[in-house]
Amino acid sequence: MNLKYAGILTAFAVSAVMAQNTASVAETAAPAPAPVAEVAPVQAEPVVEQTPAQAEDKFTQAEKELAPETLFSEPTAVRGADAAKPVQKKTTKKFVYRPVYSPSEIETSNGPVKTVYVSEVASADTIDMNQLRGLIPLKFTFGFQGFIGSAFLSGDNGHYEYDRYFGLTWSAGAFALFPLDEYNMAFKTGVLFEHDKVNNSYSEVYKENYGEYRFSFSQYRISLPLLFSLKSARSNLYFDVGVQPSFAISDTFKMKSSDKKYNIKEDMMDNDYRSAIDWSIIFGFGIRANRYVGFDARFCWGINNQYEDYNAFGINNLTSKSFNVGATFYVF
Repeated sequence: MNLKYAGILTAFAVSAVMAQNTASVAETAAPAPAPVAEVAPVQAEPVVEQTPAQAEDKFTQAEKELAPETLFSEPTAVRGADAAKPVQKKTTKKFVYRPVYSPSEIETSNGPVKTVYVSEVASADTIDMNQLRGLIPLKFTFGFQGFIGSAFLSGDNGHYEYDRYFGLTWSAGAFALFPLDEYNMAFKTGVLFEHDKVNNSYSEVYKENYGEYRFSFSQYRISLPLLFSLKSARSNLYFDVGVQPSFAISDTFKMKSSDKKYNIKEDMMDNDYRSAIDWSIIFGFGIRANRYVGFDARFCWGINNQYEDYNAFGINNLTSKSFNVGATFYVF
């Protein structure tokens, strides 16, 4: 009996184990449920991933574009049709351009080539911007002048046919130049010590005696030229125009006859026959040959009667004229 029940229980146990294994296999092999509806997928923009090398290249390119050497181009030549023009940009850094000759000019020059550097202030090895552009500025200066030329006294006294006196004049003194703008206009003044000696001779009846008479004037004066000096911005040639007051300090009149009967000498200053101040209009031109030397020419036209109160010998209506050439020496 016991063996019979034991066998039945064993059979039930084996059946239960087998049934459990069969359920596990069925669950594993069961198919997935079918989808209810199919939805078309949305096509998104493809995302391109950059490699580290590509990102580094972009950063390097941007850095090069912002570099100062690409923002400011340096000219390759300062003359010729292919001369480069500098690009002006605002920056806190200071750039110095070095103008050089182009290769073609070096090949055809057949001579030594020197590199010229441009600076704000010219030195032995550089040129400034005015020299590079061919401009000649006006600067304050002073120096010394000397002139020599021809002097004339002329008038119409109504008694004598010839009342023209001519001779030699010279002057020497100092001057100063004050610029009124950068290139074109300056005021020039100074002081000159001048001497004129003019004479004339002609035949005339004087006190019922016929003969040849010789007249002469010897004058010393101090002159103060007040001139405007005008020139082109690219030239050392200038023109002067202005007025000149002259203060007489000595004036001697002489008359001699051919028969030596008459020998008259009068001090026109002591006798108050001479005007105290003479006025003249000045026209002139000159050129500054280099830094220290220049050459000038001037014409002085007197506008007042020098001997208004003297009525003898027909010399009461005389005005002066002179033409002078000279040299100018600049201190700096």
